[in-house]
Amino acid sequence: MKTHTLIYAFLLSFVLASGVSSPAASVVREEPVKLSKLGDNVLMENGLLRVTINPAAAVSSLRYMGNEMASSIYYSMDGGTNYRNPAGGLYFVKTETPDLVDVGFKRERRNEPQAFDCEVHYVLKRGVSGLYTYAILKHPADYPASGIGEWRLVWKLPNSLLERIYTDEQRHWEMPGPDDYKKARTTGIKEIIQLTSGPRAGKYDCKYDYNASYHDIGCWGHASDKKGIGAWIVVGGYDFFNDGPTKQDLNAASGINHIHFGMNHYNGSSIRVDAGESWEKVFGPFLLYCNSRPDGGDACWKDAKDRVNREKAAWPYSWLADLPSYPPANGRGAVSGHLILKDPLKPQLKVANAWVGLAKIPPGGNWQFDSMSYQYWVKADALGYFTIPHVRPGTYTLYAFTDGVTGEYSKGDIIVEEGKTNALGPVTWHIPHKGKSIAWEIGTPDRTAKEFRHGNDYFRGYVWQNFQNEFANPLEYTVGKSDPSREWNYAHSWYQTGDQRLPWKWRIHFNLPKVPESGDAFLTLAFAGAHGHARVNVYVNDESRPLGAVTPSIRGGNAMLRESIHAKYCVEYFTIPVTRLRSGDNTITLEQTGTDVQSHVMYDSISLELP
Repeated sequence: MKTHTLIYAFLLSFVLASGVSSPAASVVREEPVKLSKLGDNVLMENGLLRVTINPAAAVSSLRYMGNEMASSIYYSMDGGTNYRNPAGGLYFVKTETPDLVDVGFKRERRNEPQAFDCEVHYVLKRGVSGLYTYAILKHPADYPASGIGEWRLVWKLPNSLLERIYTDEQRHWEMPGPDDYKKARTTGIKEIIQLTSGPRAGKYDCKYDYNASYHDIGCWGHASDKKGIGAWIVVGGYDFFNDGPTKQDLNAASGINHIHFGMNHYNGSSIRVDAGESWEKVFGPFLLYCNSRPDGGDACWKDAKDRVNREKAAWPYSWLADLPSYPPANGRGAVSGHLILKDPLKPQLKVANAWVGLAKIPPGGNWQFDSMSYQYWVKADALGYFTIPHVRPGTYTLYAFTDGVTGEYSKGDIIVEEGKTNALGPVTWHIPHKGKSIAWEIGTPDRTAKEFRHGNDYFRGYVWQNFQNEFANPLEYTVGKSDPSREWNYAHSWYQTGDQRLPWKWRIHFNLPKVPESGDAFLTLAFAGAHGHARVNVYVNDESRPLGAVTPSIRGGNAMLRESIHAKYCVEYFTIPVTRLRSGDNTITLEQTGTDVQSHVMYDSISLELP
């Protein structure tokens, strides 16, 4: 012990003298991991962290550098009368060495509302200032049919420990203190309050302010400029999340870190298993990371983002062995290829950063609504080359989507074998179109509404109450002249006039030098999200009666009130006989008719194609 202390003191003095701002204890203090019992509790220590776990498999204490970093850490399922903390039960030690301790808690739950056996693990490693955790859900074939909606881990932080929050480049700031929350005003939405004091006085505060895609951010949490410490959830592998790379959900919020595996937020899918069906899935592992930097919160955040890359490089973790549902790296396979875009109407399209993924989706299914299996997604490089590593053996469908393209590519019967790479070679996506030319397009297809007005501040509560002050009814938009970032809104909802919510018309003005003599034009409406009674009437050069209506085939998620710029994606096509168009000036009017407070659509893009 004395030797470790002397080495640490020497290295720390060297770091400080050299001006290097990275004196994280986790880099230099590598004491053996110790496991012991403290009454009914389990105690793990590695010289950096001291972790206490109670019989309910919840972390009741997480001490780091003299600070208590958790008031509680626990797993939970569902809400209301079905709310459960599913862990606890039989305690056992899976692995115990000086380098790593893995303790588990296993509970059979045949007769509970969520009839899934639950096994929760906590793992402490030598030299790591963080606690790994993972959970295994299992539905034996002799269990009744059952399901789980919300499925998450919650890390509650002590009050006033860490004053700054970090989600992404747009959302990192000093948070209100406990007294500020006590003084805040309630609103008509129970999750939203209005602050009246503190660093964010006058602003609304809500857990939905911080929703984000886990694939995009990699880590999230809180840190302190005053104490120079941080508390983060860091994710290295993403195959266990529901709904693919566009999945979004809660992460950090006031005094809390969340990680959601399955949920109804933003139309997230749920777990559903039939009677007689055997099913098992491993959620995680991921890292509950504590760090310290003398430069304060921003430096802690940078270190946490660097830690994401380290965890990704180590995935799948070699230390999680002897678990058939989590095969080691050499027990998995890979798929590689070269994605090529062929679009005669958009020959300039770039394939860089396209999402390419593998999923096991039943016929007629959609990877956006998959909680049952594992999904594997990567970004293609600048030329479209990709390798999807560490895939469990099996037969998959290959999917791809990218900016600038409406819809997605898919190819079935992709076989992944243990220890092998399935080299697909060229994967050519011939992008279909309904028409032979594009008259105009509003927005950039990217499955979000981020390029439109409020696309960079959508995470403010009650932003929708200002629409009638920012836009007219009807909204007027002229193709080629109007600026979509100012004159096209991120959400097409209702329009408030006095105490009434009215259908809101949006007019698209455009010029056609020439109209084909026959055939049909097609209006392509790509929806980044839709909710409630959302329906869009379409008028073409005549507002006396609509030519027809478009109802998005996928609705749900309440993205507007839950402060996002997308929920789940779908594409709809509307046929316009060319006899309704004319040479010269034209107007297509879109009218969102749902007037309950939640009804809206979010356009990803809209285009008109001519025959």
